[in-house]
Amino acid sequence: MTVPRGSGSAIAKAALEVGIQRVTVCPVRTIGPRADAEIVSVETSTPMAKAFLHRVLSSGVADLRESSITTREVRAILSADAVREVTYPAVEPTVEVFQDLWQLNHLTPSFLVRAVAAAILLGYGMLRADPVSIVVAALFLPFMQQVLGLAFGAWAADWKLAAQSGAALAVSVTISILAGMALAAALGGPLQFDGFKSPMLSALMSLVIGAAAGCSTADDAGRRYLIGVAAAAQSGVFAVWIGFGLVLGFPDRGTTAARLVTLPLNICAIGIAACASYALIGLRRGSARTAARRRG
Repeated sequence: MTVPRGSGSAIAKAALEVGIQRVTVCPVRTIGPRADAEIVSVETSTPMAKAFLHRVLSSGVADLRESSITTREVRAILSADAVREVTYPAVEPTVEVFQDLWQLNHLTPSFLVRAVAAAILLGYGMLRADPVSIVVAALFLPFMQQVLGLAFGAWAADWKLAAQSGAALAVSVTISILAGMALAAALGGPLQFDGFKSPMLSALMSLVIGAAAGCSTADDAGRRYLIGVAAAAQSGVFAVWIGFGLVLGFPDRGTTAARLVTLPLNICAIGIAACASYALIGLRRGSARTAARRRG
């Protein structure tokens, strides 16, 4: 943390109060309106870092208009602390989850290229019943992080994040529909993919995926991208299918209605389960709200 000169002792006291045993405070000169500053540095486990950041943000000892906080992931810490405690992977500080979801929901050229490429691969795999194309597409199809950002924004009452994630999700779904239309027009039918599930079964699977995704969002361990694959395969196929239907024609009314309702049902199920996970694993709304108010 970089704070105004004289504030370092209060920050260090907050660190000691949560159980961090070693704190470094160094005076520095910075280039800017306030030349005199102090750097407060701690190297500790993820749970301790979470508790420290929550104490700092909730107590108001650091004014983020005059201070900055940087969190870093280190490969190893050799100290007097027990290795079992230092390496404990959960739960990441809430502000890290908050900023990570913001970063993943910006509509950049890279985001658009990935969305288009993944939708084309997914659509081709569905038209030709090619499981390899479907799995590869699901690896980088923008979907899971958009739903998680929407859920986290609603849970933490950060409506800017919710709106940003909702916009990114809408763009991803729109691209998937357009890709389905383009592929259907270029390659024709029939659609050979037959892995669609009923709305009820699909919603139950989405609840499981959302719960796992919500927990993995705030955990240093695990393979998060594999959960994203499950979510993309679970719901991305319905967006591409809509594009197919607009060109090749939809099936009977009952089947069409069931598949059309499954996409928003899956999104809601993943979001609700993720919110429940955020609450159960101990993410703090207050920290996210403080970061949202003070991010500038």
